[in-house]
Amino acid sequence: MHRRAVGVLLISLSLAAVLLSGCGQDEGDQVVARVGRVNITERELRQKLAELPPFTRQQFQGPEGTIDFLERLVEEEVLYQAAVKAGYEDDPDVKRTLEAIKRRSMIQAYYKGEIEEKVEVPEEDVQAYFDEHDEQFQRVARIKFRHIMAPTRSQAEEGRRRVLAGEDFASVARDASTDSGTREAGGLMKSVNVGNALPTLGMDEAFLRRLYDDWRVGQVTEPLRSNNGWHVIVLEERIEAGTKPLDEVRDSIVQSLMPAKTREYYDAVLEELKDQHRAEINEGAFRTKPRTEEELFTLAQDTDDPLERLNFYSELVFNYPDGDHAAEAQFMIGFIHAEELNNEAPARNAFRRVIEEYPDSDLVDSAQWMMDNMGSEEPPFEESDVLSTD
Repeated sequence: MHRRAVGVLLISLSLAAVLLSGCGQDEGDQVVARVGRVNITERELRQKLAELPPFTRQQFQGPEGTIDFLERLVEEEVLYQAAVKAGYEDDPDVKRTLEAIKRRSMIQAYYKGEIEEKVEVPEEDVQAYFDEHDEQFQRVARIKFRHIMAPTRSQAEEGRRRVLAGEDFASVARDASTDSGTREAGGLMKSVNVGNALPTLGMDEAFLRRLYDDWRVGQVTEPLRSNNGWHVIVLEERIEAGTKPLDEVRDSIVQSLMPAKTREYYDAVLEELKDQHRAEINEGAFRTKPRTEEELFTLAQDTDDPLERLNFYSELVFNYPDGDHAAEAQFMIGFIHAEELNNEAPARNAFRRVIEEYPDSDLVDSAQWMMDNMGSEEPPFEESDVLSTD
C-alpha cells in the first residue's frame, strides 16, 4: 500500500483533470474501470498516459504498466470519493488551497494572454541590434564535400575516371573508397571550418584551405595527396566567410530582445493597472522608527550572521535614508550580497544606489570598484575599512 501511496503523490497533479471531469464515457469507448457510478474509459486512460511527462510515462510501458497506471487512477478516484463523502469539500484548508491554485492559474493566464502574447519586437529594433552587434553574426568559411580515398594515385585516378564517365560519385565512393568513416555515406564529409583540420582523413589546415580556394562546387578534383593517401573530391557546399544575412539571424535577435521588451511592457501595464485599481502602499506603517540609527548600526556590527546584518542595515537605510550611517549601511548591503551571499544582482543594485543617492560619500569609488570587479578578484578593502568607528 505504501508503494501505491507514493505513486499517487507523484502523479496527483497529472490526474487532477480526471477527477474533476468525472471520467465521462464517450459512446462506443470501452470502460476499463469503474468506481461507484464513475467510469474510466480506455480513451481517457490513453489520454492521461500521453499527458504524463516523458520520464514518468516510461514507468508505465506495456500491458502491465498500463494496468498499473489504471490502478493508480482507481486509487485516486476512490480517495476522492471518500474525501467528498467525508465532507472535505467544505474543509477550510481545502478551500484555501483551491482558491490559491485558482488565483495563481488566473494570474498566469492573464500574464500569458495580456502580456507575453501582446509583446512584439519592432523591426527597427531588430535592425539596430544587428547593426550594433555584427561581430555576433560572423561566420567562418566552410565547406562540405564527398571524397574517394585510395592508397595510391593510380587507384584515385581510376575512381576519378569512373565519376567523369558518368557514374554517381557516391556510388563510386561506396564501392572504392578506403575511408571506412565516410564510405557507407557515399564519401560524405559534413560541413567543416576551413581553418580547421581533419586528422582522421589526414587533411591539415593547408589542405582544406587549398580545397576551398582552388575548386568550385560540383567540380571533381584531380587526385590530391594527404597524410592518409590520395583523394578525389567534389565540393557540395562552399560558404564564404562574412556576416550572416539578417533574415538568417532575425529569430535569434528577436529572442534576445524579447525578455527586455516583455519586462518593459509588463512594467507599463502594471503601472496602469495600479492606477486603475488605486493601489497604494502605506510606507508610514514601516517608518515607526522603533530603533535609533545608532542602535541599528551597532546591532549590525555586533552580529556575525550575514542575514541579520543585512536586515539591520536595510532597516537603517529605510528609516534613516539621510542619516549619518546611511551611505555606509547601503554599501554594506551590497558588500554582504557580493562577498558573503554571492547574490550578484542585488549587490549591483545596492552599489548603484550608493553611487546615485550618496554621490558625495567617500564610498562611491569603492562601490564603483565592486561593480567593475565583482567576482573577478578580492576587494582591496575589508568590512572594517568601510565602517566608521565614531
